[in-house]
Amino acid sequence: MVPRHSHRSASPPRGARVSIPILVTVVLVLGAAGGGASWYALRHRAPDPAAATDAATCPAGPTVLTVAAAPDLAGVLTPLLAPDPVPCVRVALSQTDSAEMAHYLSGTAAAPDLTARPDVWIPDSSLWLDVARGTDKGKAVVPQSGSSVADSPTVVAAPKPVADLLAGATGADGASGSAGSPPGQQTFSWQQLVKLALSEAQAQGSAGTAAQGGPLVAVADPAHDGPGLAALIVLDRMLGQAVNDPQLKVGITGFVKGMSNNVSPSLPELLAKLPQTEAAGATGPGVVAFPASEQKVWQYNSAKPKVPLAALYPADGSASLDYPLTMLNGADNAHAIAVDRLRAYLQTTAQDTLRARGFRSPDGTGSPVLAADPELHGTVMQPVLAADSGSAAHALALWDTLNKQLRMLAVVDVSGSMAQTVAGTGGQTRLQLTAAACEKAMALFGTRAAMGLWTFTTAHGAPGATQITPVLPIAELGAADSGGGTHGQHMIAAYGALTDQPGSRNGLYDALLAAYQEVLKGWDPARVNTVVVFTDGKDDSLNSMSSDQLISSLRAASDPAKPVRVFVVALGADVDLTLLNKITAVTGGAAVHFGDLGQMTAAILGSTTTQ
Repeated sequence: MVPRHSHRSASPPRGARVSIPILVTVVLVLGAAGGGASWYALRHRAPDPAAATDAATCPAGPTVLTVAAAPDLAGVLTPLLAPDPVPCVRVALSQTDSAEMAHYLSGTAAAPDLTARPDVWIPDSSLWLDVARGTDKGKAVVPQSGSSVADSPTVVAAPKPVADLLAGATGADGASGSAGSPPGQQTFSWQQLVKLALSEAQAQGSAGTAAQGGPLVAVADPAHDGPGLAALIVLDRMLGQAVNDPQLKVGITGFVKGMSNNVSPSLPELLAKLPQTEAAGATGPGVVAFPASEQKVWQYNSAKPKVPLAALYPADGSASLDYPLTMLNGADNAHAIAVDRLRAYLQTTAQDTLRARGFRSPDGTGSPVLAADPELHGTVMQPVLAADSGSAAHALALWDTLNKQLRMLAVVDVSGSMAQTVAGTGGQTRLQLTAAACEKAMALFGTRAAMGLWTFTTAHGAPGATQITPVLPIAELGAADSGGGTHGQHMIAAYGALTDQPGSRNGLYDALLAAYQEVLKGWDPARVNTVVVFTDGKDDSLNSMSSDQLISSLRAASDPAKPVRVFVVALGADVDLTLLNKITAVTGGAAVHFGDLGQMTAAILGSTTTQ
């Protein structure tokens, strides 16, 4: 979940959990790359004058709370909590990766740095509570919600020159509020960024240079980064709403796929890739834009880099980091009282310090330091998208699917009927449209995807046996071919050279089975293994097997431990979708009919996203 409020008014490597309830002082060391790295040096603390007061007001002694906080927040809380400002409470604070703690509490992953659960957990987002509660073990320990102690909206961050270009390309009135409409009035949106990324990928792909000029959008791994996860949830929601808009569906899927091709393990590593000169920031390869918290943009800029970051605020909404103070289940009365006192302190007395470090108050109130940064919209009003229970798990499932590289054999029908033109395409034939859609999809999958190409038809004259032609083997698109150039470039050339065979018939069933057996033979556990068949009709080969024989053969050849899904992308009036779906269902695939390029590309992308 994310913060319950609906508007905004203006804004690390993992650390080991400290479980020793000893009086300590923590020294925070800020590194380069915008202060992304931090760690603690722990030592025994000098005698505290407040100890006498504690003895007088707390006869049983202060209650010790073990608190695990997100690293960016822990760095601010350390000096605040070191002098024991909360009456009758002493805090043993540790900085802990939010995702690591979520998986530890849910029991879904080992966490060598964690040896015991804390009394209080403050992740950077309530989304991690949702992740932790994904198992029965997690639900028994983690409550549904906590109390926000700070806030920072998720933005799209980019080097200032790039942000200005993106703002202009998407119709925004300025990334930094220094020009155009007042802050908060810009028209930048996720949907516009998705469409821009799609058009960029298509332009690169048509020239055979996909992913060679550096990524348009990168991301810190959403499985470990709060802003990355928040952005992914927004995109996952958009994908679910794009049912009747194939072009937008293609764009969103391609956008997320592009991010998965340009993922960094952590935000500090991503920040290290940022351009260090104004010229490089505008034109050079590398990171162009990425999801980040507003506070991280402020922190990066506070180090006065040569190229500052600018924050783009999506007008169609964004999730927000709400830093929920969460008392884990099972606390006794003394600890519950101590947690209430700590919560009250952080939500009142500590707010000035938190806001001075680039955070907003829990209600979204900004601060002078945010307003003073020209690359932030200190007074922007922004809708906040609340996440439903399970939204994080659903978004991460999408990420896991798209993050897994593709291994696909494209099997193209080149029978005589593929020469027919398709209405509304400016005279393109069915075969030309198929080739264009395959090239377009290649640009979206990136150079690490592995693809191959076969064609099929029948021999001229009776009885017209099926002819299957392996054009190119399955290989990574970015791999160098022995004849020069990359495999992807050879694939594009091969699609452009496809020609129909006049007078030939459709040997669909033989080709489909042979392709299935080929992909199964080289099955790769690290990839999504898929066959995508492009055809405009039913099998009318005089010597082909029947549909029942094909289904029986597919079942006999299948291996549950080595799934290979078959998709049929069909066009034309002679397609029997009911029968084709019956056939492909045996493999866990599907058959779809398309009427234009956008729908066809969506079908190709579906071969990696349909579960």
